[in-house]
Amino acid sequence: MAHCFQCGRPLTCDEVAVYRKLVARDAVQFMCKTCLARYFEVEEERIDQKILQFKRQGCLLFTQNDSMEME
Repeated sequence: MAHCFQCGRPLTCDEVAVYRKLVARDAVQFMCKTCLARYFEVEEERIDQKILQFKRQGCLLFTQNDSMEME
């Protein structure tokens, strides 16, 4: 399971995907959406909006169902 390199919280698949989409496609360490929002100086809701936007666009980095966690 992947963890945020800033705060140590376990990550969802979507958090890993949005980090790869917005920061570095080949990243091996990731931030949770809370830390990512802080990094970009935006509200966490904005990160959620981007995740939804990328899913609707069919970006293959994102799962259709985020019920499974990163292993």
